[in-house]
Amino acid sequence: MPYSAARRPVVTRYNYGPSDQIEIPKVWVPRTKKKALCIGINYKGQDRELRGCVNDAWNMAEFLKSSWKYACEDIMVLTDEPYNLKYMPTKRNIVSALRWLVKDAQPGDCLFFHYSGHGGRILDLNGRRVDGHRTDGFEKAIHPVDWESAGEIMTEDLYDVMVKPLPTGCRLNLSLCRLVSHTDLPYIVTPKIGHIKRHAVNSRALTKYPQAHVVVFASCSDFQGSGGVIIGGGEFLGAMSSAFISSLTTNPNQTYLQVLASVQDILLRTQWQTPQLSSSYPINSSQQCHL
Repeated sequence: MPYSAARRPVVTRYNYGPSDQIEIPKVWVPRTKKKALCIGINYKGQDRELRGCVNDAWNMAEFLKSSWKYACEDIMVLTDEPYNLKYMPTKRNIVSALRWLVKDAQPGDCLFFHYSGHGGRILDLNGRRVDGHRTDGFEKAIHPVDWESAGEIMTEDLYDVMVKPLPTGCRLNLSLCRLVSHTDLPYIVTPKIGHIKRHAVNSRALTKYPQAHVVVFASCSDFQGSGGVIIGGGEFLGAMSSAFISSLTTNPNQTYLQVLASVQDILLRTQWQTPQLSSSYPINSSQQCHL
């Protein structure tokens, strides 16, 4: 069963602007070093309804709290549970929550973003691109629960809100379950082999990205789908989220490349998908995975 909404952190009202309606955890006094945003959307009652995404969000939040010392008040969870209207993952609420995640970020801070839900590729009519060009003519996007009326959140929007404001020395880790990487980082890692190569399409993005350390674990390649698993007790989970948590729970002292290889080993038992690791800087074989 998914975690109860009663386990949500105590919050206080804070307004970023007249359009924001969600309550934001109070984090400024005393200053925090770790913050996390976990989003899970099942799209109940919509076409292409998913199972397990809400479970993924709560499980990831619990994992960060119990294994990586994230405080409850520094974790925000958005899910489309019917009794959870205040924290519904609408487009407006997701953008507002992303601003909360990176607000007042300082060198040495560690931020974490988890998303479990639908994503897609949309014809890029405006030519918006952080590196100035696109070869396939499509823009990636994630789908808020109200995407049919409010629209998708595009890759460029995620970059502008979540990545661009980060200072030098700040660390942002992303876990994307059920979709491919949506921040288009300039370096990608081939699973198992650990070979690091520059992403040719994003070569000109290198001068655009900040000096912050941004690392993305994505569930599959651009041409694959992502599945789910059923664990003991009948709980349905996203395969990537489950493998990621299992790997780092079994052995929290791994390098990024070891985590990628371990996650792939777990996925190969039940899934036909290849996890992806991308980053804003070259990751060497000794780079420790820090959440």
